[in-house]
Amino acid sequence: MNNLKEKKLDNKGFSLVELIIVIAIMAVLIGVLAPQYLKYVERGRASADIDNVDQMISAVVTYSADPVYATASGTITSASGAVTASGTVGTVGDIADAMDKMSINIPSGKFMKSNSYQNWVITFAADGTISFSGADGAALQTALGR
Repeated sequence: MNNLKEKKLDNKGFSLVELIIVIAIMAVLIGVLAPQYLKYVERGRASADIDNVDQMISAVVTYSADPVYATASGTITSASGAVTASGTVGTVGDIADAMDKMSINIPSGKFMKSNSYQNWVITFAADGTISFSGADGAALQTALGR
């Protein structure tokens, strides 16, 4: 009996079984929470992409509202997440210049970060209408509420 009390007092660590149980509990928690976290991150990226596209459209519309620049005609295109702009805003500038003047810089390479909005085309017509096309164009138009 006295020998048993001495062993209990000398026991200062965790047993292998206790450590395995803790690791198993952590693995289950990570397995349950990781997919939810990844969905949350993707929703954040999609929201940022929608805001960026909305700023690009607003820049072109605002810039072309000035009578000096008349209306915009051209496209903003995303192919596999890389965004390019082409076309004119009246006779003075182009669409890329309009976005640059509104402090919207499109970096070279992949601009769209989410997997939701990778391939789309936004077309600005001379009559002031804006249309969406491409694989993700309808979803983007819905997300923008236009």
